[in-house]
Amino acid sequence: MPLHYRLGQPVDALCISGLATQVFLDTYATDGMRADLAQEALTVYAPARFESRLSNPATLFGLAERDGHLQGFAEIVANAEGPMPSLSAGTELVRLYVQRHAHRQGIGQALLQQAEALTRKSGKPFLWLSAWVENHRARAFYQAQGYEEVGITHYEFGGNAYENRLFQKLLG
Repeated sequence: MPLHYRLGQPVDALCISGLATQVFLDTYATDGMRADLAQEALTVYAPARFESRLSNPATLFGLAERDGHLQGFAEIVANAEGPMPSLSAGTELVRLYVQRHAHRQGIGQALLQQAEALTRKSGKPFLWLSAWVENHRARAFYQAQGYEEVGITHYEFGGNAYENRLFQKLLG
């Protein structure tokens, strides 16, 4: 069954929430569940939060589906305030999540290309993102797609700070 790519709508919030929670916990709860991880998953990834972001014209979601089943998504935000002032001129790739069973099928690459195309269409000169320093697979993926590491930031929740690397790609 072929993959189908489309833009997300508010009605997609529940499935995006479920997939995002699954991928978040699969990626970050590698040593088991902790209260900060559970709280982050149940708040930031709640369906109402995604419904709100899907209703915001500055936020776009690219979805990858197979036979009506969500396999992955990319969330981009125009005019996002970056952790480095220079990044605010671009578009932020907030999340690129693909279910583990769907890895290495070109879904992440296709979603990233869609995010880049949407960024170009909006007139923004580059796409930027942050990736957890311990997510070696993601960092290698972005570098293989032409993203350059440009700095360090921290993502904080539950009283803990997690080091992230900042990446950007100039779009022609």
